[in-house]
Amino acid sequence: MDAKPSIFVAAPNLGTLRVEHTNNLMSWFLSGKYRMRWSCLKNVQPGYAARNQCHRDFLEDGSFDYMLCLDADTIPPVDVIDRLLDDDKDMVSATVQTLKESKEGEINLIPVAFRWDESDKEDIGYHIHADKGLVEVDMGTLACCLIKKKVLEKVGPGAFTNWYDDEWNIKGKTGDFCFSERVREVGFHIWNDYRILCDHFLKEISTKQINALMLQAQEAGSAKGN
Repeated sequence: MDAKPSIFVAAPNLGTLRVEHTNNLMSWFLSGKYRMRWSCLKNVQPGYAARNQCHRDFLEDGSFDYMLCLDADTIPPVDVIDRLLDDDKDMVSATVQTLKESKEGEINLIPVAFRWDESDKEDIGYHIHADKGLVEVDMGTLACCLIKKKVLEKVGPGAFTNWYDDEWNIKGKTGDFCFSERVREVGFHIWNDYRILCDHFLKEISTKQINALMLQAQEAGSAKGN
């Protein structure tokens, strides 16, 4: 009989969790399908320091095969663990969407998944990659991401840290980009599963942005004859 998958759930937060998180955690723990530890690290700032601490705690424990990174504002479907385990990748993210405004002022709903393009300097060398199915990418979101132990052992300490390349600490990369780059540097591949869509509770949202998105959807529907 196969051993249960062992999963360290890294869920740093600022002292509050959504009810949906609690529902998911109860379902996972009560299912009996996994051996789990929930690391509910509170009020550690900046955010990348909390992720680094979870990474350290995971390695010091040493008994888990996977770390599930989960942001406090991101709610995956309840079956996300089964589906990411079935993907069987070194590092695989569920799809998390956010809003991005173009230079022309157009609002777009985009997946937080990127591919490297050396000629694209607008997005620090990366461009947004929207796709279908299970697809290899160069940067995957850490908002909902399953990472194998062998990856976390090899990337080394501080792998989630943001870094900046100017004296004012303005231009740089977030921990998602920095960690993804480190993963690729040590020889692993990163994937995004576009079939798994998480709910993302954006901290602030503009009604004008929502109206713009609804108008785009209406125009797209009209163009298709709906």
